Amino acid sequence: MVRPGRKFVFTLETSLSILAVVSSFCAIGITLYQVYLQRIEHYAAALPYLMVSTTNFSENQTPYYSLSISNKGVGLAKIENLEIWYKKESIQEENKLIQKVFQDTVTARFFSHLWKGRIISPGEEFDWIKLDGPGAKLVEREFENGNIQYRVLFTSIYDEKWYLNLVSGKRLVEKVED
Repeated sequence: MVRPGRKFVFTLETSLSILAVVSSFCAIGITLYQVYLQRIEHYAAALPYLMVSTTNFSENQTPYYSLSISNKGVGLAKIENLEIWYKKESIQEENKLIQKVFQDTVTARFFSHLWKGRIISPGEEFDWIKLDGPGAKLVEREFENGNIQYRVLFTSIYDEKWYLNLVSGKRLVEKVED
């Protein structure tokens, strides 16, 4: 303690103590910044990215059409909702869509592997809609003409939401702002 009337003496011990306190605050600041960077990297390492592709090739000359979904991101994608429209009319499920397109005139084998709550792993690819038979070309034409539109709502493990769209002939992935 400094007595009144006495001048403060700046000694080596005092300067080392001040330097230790300043360097401790700097170390705390650097540690907090590293934690911030790790959080950003961890967040970026968990983002899904869904893509859609189509196939209309068959080796045995049978008409074939496939609409595939793949997760090209590095995080899990959870399907929250699926909306389908055929000629601006809302359709509840893929089977009803196929019935509307064919109008009970053409038969085809139909498979769907997408449902609400499904988890899509990174790198996973599967057929969402797969048709074999004479009606496959008809469904392909309806997609190309924009008569069939869809919107898939999916989330990441951080509960961020995106739409995978085919609305007005454009495929888009758009983030849903809360």
